[in-house]
Amino acid sequence: MLQVFGIRHHGPGSARRLLQALEEMQPDCLIVEAPADAEGALKYMAYEELVPPVALLTYNPKNLQEASYFPFASFSPEWQAIQFALKATIPVHFMDLPMGMQYTLQEWAKEERQLNFRNTDPTVDPALQRDPLGYIAQIAGYDDRERWWEATFEQEAADQEVFSSILELIRTLRTESGRRESDENLRREAYMRKVIRKAIKDGYERIAIVCGAWHAPVLADIARYKTTSDNALLKGITKKKIKTSWIPWSYNRLAFTSGYGAGVLSPAWYDLLFHQKEEAVTYWMIKVAQLFREFDFSASSAHVLESVRLADTLAAIRELAIPGQTEMEEAALAVFGEGDTTRLDLVRDRLVIGEKVGAVPADIPSIPFLEDLLKQIKSCRLTKYWESPTVGYLKGTSTNPKGGIDLREPKDLEKSHLLHRLNLLGIPWGELREGSENAKGSFKEIWRLEWQPEFSIRFIEVGIWGNTVRDAALGYVTQEAHDTPSLSILAKLIGEVLKADLVELIDPLISRLQTLAAQTQDVFFLMESLPALVDITQYGDARKTNVTAVYDLIDEIIPRICVGIGTAATGIDETAAKELFKRLMAVNQRIGLVNSDKHQKDWNTALQKLTDDARTVPLIRGIATRLLFDKSVIDLQRTMTHLYFALSSSSQALEVAQWLEGFLHGSGLVLIYHPALWQILDQWVSNLAISHFEEVLPVLRRTFSSFPPPERIKMLALAKKGETEALPSFQETPLADRAELVWPTMQLLLGLN
Repeated sequence: MLQVFGIRHHGPGSARRLLQALEEMQPDCLIVEAPADAEGALKYMAYEELVPPVALLTYNPKNLQEASYFPFASFSPEWQAIQFALKATIPVHFMDLPMGMQYTLQEWAKEERQLNFRNTDPTVDPALQRDPLGYIAQIAGYDDRERWWEATFEQEAADQEVFSSILELIRTLRTESGRRESDENLRREAYMRKVIRKAIKDGYERIAIVCGAWHAPVLADIARYKTTSDNALLKGITKKKIKTSWIPWSYNRLAFTSGYGAGVLSPAWYDLLFHQKEEAVTYWMIKVAQLFREFDFSASSAHVLESVRLADTLAAIRELAIPGQTEMEEAALAVFGEGDTTRLDLVRDRLVIGEKVGAVPADIPSIPFLEDLLKQIKSCRLTKYWESPTVGYLKGTSTNPKGGIDLREPKDLEKSHLLHRLNLLGIPWGELREGSENAKGSFKEIWRLEWQPEFSIRFIEVGIWGNTVRDAALGYVTQEAHDTPSLSILAKLIGEVLKADLVELIDPLISRLQTLAAQTQDVFFLMESLPALVDITQYGDARKTNVTAVYDLIDEIIPRICVGIGTAATGIDETAAKELFKRLMAVNQRIGLVNSDKHQKDWNTALQKLTDDARTVPLIRGIATRLLFDKSVIDLQRTMTHLYFALSSSSQALEVAQWLEGFLHGSGLVLIYHPALWQILDQWVSNLAISHFEEVLPVLRRTFSSFPPPERIKMLALAKKGETEALPSFQETPLADRAELVWPTMQLLLGLN
């Protein structure tokens, strides 16, 4: 006897109905739709420690881009059927086309080795050709085929006749609709029949076949298909050798919204529906009440009872056996949410999709890299964050949600090293957030942690570089450094290496950077690399690393920037000028941090040349003038002279506006506290012709809009009066004597000495 059970992948009703059918049938062989070459992973499904949701991972060890996941939940029919067979010691076989062959077909498709001449029938409705079950759902009055399937089949868990109904429906769609099947499905089904024929030949008498509903009729009607025809479909497809493993999965990844093709709408609800079917509605509403109370919303026992009644009423009106997810959400919205849809968003994440994550026992073979990673996670006390379904901050609390680690604490420093090493390997479990990045030299780091099931394949990819996290990071970064031609990328890489405590890489990376710097003639690239190098020196003490070699390289790069920036600032368009502007500001800040009199003097000389050279683009001349004035390298009188010449009538109005954009960057206080500068600018604007004023207005508006509101208010008052008020200078302020005491220290901190 051959019996085919067409199911919905991850359907709780299908799972309950299938278990009842298997109990009644008592098969002597179970055949399941899963890759035939992954059958070796079956033995681990008997482990009690293998807790769904989990996924069967298949991959080609020679090409890790060829990898696939096959998720299972506790309410998945295939999972329940296999568990039934394992407990009853019934042989289980996987029958789908081996992944080793599917990877070959995917490779052929990329190489275009096969041309598909099978055109669709123009008389067939495109919607039917694209999604036949969605087409039927639309006819039945549903916008979503998943909700139609749930209402039509999943809720009738006790009626085994549903299997026959599904079989007849799919048989009709496949034989009478005129729809053409894909080549991929035809090959898969040919292989499935091949496995079934072998089981029959082996003498099994009661064979139970569990497959997706769409494949059911072509397996049930196996006698209609010739062995030779099936073999012809599979001929010539070479089979690659694959490996398998089990990895934890999550309900979030199982959800349809995650993009998973066989996903379900509401994993958490399906879990409850499978395990607590009779009281599922009540249990769910109780969880809603508990969740609402967490957020200080009103939620009483009366709310629970009323929402259950409303959900049941909605189901009865819609002629449903039990409420579905739609009825549950509508009842919760009306009773608990009081019609406020924003409150329902709380429910969807926690109770519709769910936060459950599976577990894989440690004794299932895994790669050495992962074993070492798990040991380090335990040692660093990060276990509670690993494989967590929620996104959280490291050491976050209710009073300090973003948490933070202190690099002066040994365990916190270990955490930082591990997270940085994983980032270097392309495993972004932790993301360093703003706050720590902005506080240069700070001992505090803020990490946002988010685990992704996809990390599992990345573990295998980086495992080729070493059996431990440290060794893999060393090997991987060495290769990355060798391959990159970019100074800035290499400089940033050195910074990450320091943060990851891979100090043995510093010398070879510095050597590589020196080689690239020596070969680089473009000052743009040198300017781009300097900020990252200077930032590295700011972490030396906090991370207990020696950055002497970095200082040596900085000493080589800064003079080259000072010599080459003059040429870089001439003959460039507006876009290039803005890019140079950003790099110039970054270089100016970092040279101040280096705190070298020689470098500061060379840099001021370079800025002076930019200011005096008429060929320098206006934006750069403007900011160079402002920086020299702020550093007291040029006095007010000389600054007035530069402003006067910049605003002279011989200059183009737009060029003048660009000069002003550079000169006034960041703050307009220079105009407020120096009336003479304001008068020159005010007079220039007053004398502009209308055509020129309209030309420069957008640039001026952009410049002045960047000033803080108090500055803009003061400028507006000055403009209305038409003349400047006598504003107190630094020497005239009542606190000048006290300011003189701190001024030397401020000069040192600002790099103005």
